[in-house]
Amino acid sequence: MGDWQPELRTLRYFLCVAEEKNMTRAAERLRIAQPALSRQIARLEEDLGLPVFRRTSRGVDLTEAGEILSTRAYAIMAQIAQAHHDVTSRSETPRGVVVVGMPPTPGEFIVPPLLARIKRDYPEIELRFVEGFSRDLETKLTRGEIGLAVMHDAPKREDIVVTDLLVEHLYVIGPCGSLTRDSYPLAEAAALPLVMPSRQNYLRILIDQHCDSIGIALNVTQRVDGVWHLKSLVRHGHGFTILTFGGVLTEVEAGTLDARPITDPQIDWTLCVASKSDQKDKPAVQAVRQVTQDIVNDLVARGIWH
Repeated sequence: MGDWQPELRTLRYFLCVAEEKNMTRAAERLRIAQPALSRQIARLEEDLGLPVFRRTSRGVDLTEAGEILSTRAYAIMAQIAQAHHDVTSRSETPRGVVVVGMPPTPGEFIVPPLLARIKRDYPEIELRFVEGFSRDLETKLTRGEIGLAVMHDAPKREDIVVTDLLVEHLYVIGPCGSLTRDSYPLAEAAALPLVMPSRQNYLRILIDQHCDSIGIALNVTQRVDGVWHLKSLVRHGHGFTILTFGGVLTEVEAGTLDARPITDPQIDWTLCVASKSDQKDKPAVQAVRQVTQDIVNDLVARGIWH
């Protein structure tokens, strides 16, 4: 097969059908006739020599080939958005699209005021947000799929520019009323029945390294690779966990979870904002970076985030 050069419109149509799982709904969303959409998908499958959708009684589902194409197509669209920003952000006035990657828990506190401030102060900047954990954001950053990432422990590389936002400490987290002391040594926290992410998680790696340094192991009774499910299980009494204070700020303020700092040793985790070095002189990226720093500094100064 020769070089495959699909139109971007075809990929956009394909992604819409994949999201709607129904040709009729996708056609309505795209504001085109369903037969025209069906022809575009049929031509796409003919060009590939493979079906990308499996027809069902309820609509369509992605085939294995369709799943692969979906992942690649989303990445292509993200790179196009970033390319648009790279072109439009060359003027002195901050403008264009900035795609910002953000982990779920810092994002809960940073994203709303960030969007409000950018709309107010930089109306020519369009923000787009991508949620992900630090490992995923690092990959998207290096691929050029996002322009800026708020993440923990950004990679130390010549092509990545990093600004530290704050050094967070890890806390033992339990159901409301379950933690009666002001702090807990790591050895005691590790001995609690813990609900934790699996070992490939950055936070889990950090905690395991500190446990190894003092010759102990975590007493993990339940593995959960999702922060919201993890916190829900702890909240409902299925064990304890270890997170940053920022990760449970909402729950602590609402009185649904307890958080106490871990000591002996204290475990630090640096939250930072990172971008590729070729983005550092672009006014829109710099504006978003500065507003992000201001928001975090304000939360720390008011004693909300520590």
